[in-house]
Amino acid sequence: MSRLHVYPRLPAHIAEQLLTHHTGRDLVELRRLSATADPRTTWYPTAPYRVAEDDLRALQQTVRAIATEANWPAPLSKTSGTAFDRLLAPALYRQMTIVPADTASEEVWSFLSLVLLPDVALWRFPNPLRRPGYDRIIGRPRNVYRRLWARIHSLGEDLGAQLYEDEAVAILERPTLGAHPRVARAIAHAHLTTAGEAGAARTDILRITARRLRRLAVVVSLESLDDVQLAELVRRYTKEAIDQLQSERTTSAYSPVPTQVQARSGARP
Repeated sequence: MSRLHVYPRLPAHIAEQLLTHHTGRDLVELRRLSATADPRTTWYPTAPYRVAEDDLRALQQTVRAIATEANWPAPLSKTSGTAFDRLLAPALYRQMTIVPADTASEEVWSFLSLVLLPDVALWRFPNPLRRPGYDRIIGRPRNVYRRLWARIHSLGEDLGAQLYEDEAVAILERPTLGAHPRVARAIAHAHLTTAGEAGAARTDILRITARRLRRLAVVVSLESLDDVQLAELVRRYTKEAIDQLQSERTTSAYSPVPTQVQARSGARP
């Protein structure tokens, strides 16, 4: 097993300054400004293994190679951005070999997106509104790199690669569901194997399923269920969400337009 490392941490106020400095700059110039070290970074004080500069350089090269395949620095569409994410997520997770506890630090991810790889981060999410605390670049949970690492860590490479962005968010950004990898994987597996058979939109199905599971989690400890119980529960909730959406669509399709609506629109009753 590879040795796990901690990563440099970029203090929040420095991250804000760099975000302002980098936003709107030419991507080729950002690549020139990138670095594997910054004198203003700190480290987790008692961790024995710090990531080596050569390893950071190798990570830089890997991410850039995947970006080049996705036609960096040409602008990304929604479809090509999703395709890039699916390629990057497993490669990033495998190569970082980061101590999982270290990933909870916003400062770690700010270092990656503002010092090590700003050219790729601001290509994927350019910050067009010039927001000072843009959470795709600052190291919060929706950070360009952090969200991909978390997806693979919680869901695994196979499930993580199959989910759409909104679907992954529906699971991972809800602590009662996403904080427990076994629960998160059960939800993703049931969703991918069941929702694909339905005529309703996949994201709508997962949204309803996640909402119902969060309500249940108030009184039932989902992580305490065994694998069979958890799989059966999530499968049942997924099917109920499908039934609800299909029922709503049927009702909507056959509901007559109220007379008062027809009158307002100028239609004859």
